Amino acid sequence: MKKKIIWFIGIVVFAICVIAYFKSMPFPDIADSGNEIQMILSDFGFENGKAKNESVKYTNITAEQKREISAVLENFKYRRNFKTPFSDGSISDLGDKLLSIYVYENDLHSDSVMISSSGKILVNHKNYIMKDAESFIEQIIDIVEPKD
Repeated sequence: MKKKIIWFIGIVVFAICVIAYFKSMPFPDIADSGNEIQMILSDFGFENGKAKNESVKYTNITAEQKREISAVLENFKYRRNFKTPFSDGSISDLGDKLLSIYVYENDLHSDSVMISSSGKILVNHKNYIMKDAESFIEQIIDIVEPKD
């Protein structure tokens, strides 16, 4: 009887740990008004049978745009996967877009978030996954894209 109880408790503890590990996490508030933000949007594909890679750099992010970016970040979450503890800072299966966000808080510290349209992301060089990554990329680019 005691063995069954110990096994049951062990299984419950293991299940709780697994649920906590894969729980969705909010993005850190990288869009603080004192931070400098730079972004690069890379668009991959094929044109006339040849590979294309077009990149656009966004460097002049205003305080208003930072507030809008913060609002978008609040609406999206990401979660760990089996690769997270063994991350080497690389990402594969990018899809057709990759948004790289670099945040400079001061001269000594910076954060990076890379979101691929396939849903694979890196947060400070650790692998995670995200639902609706393509929608996230589109919303962020709509904020920083120059208006005519």
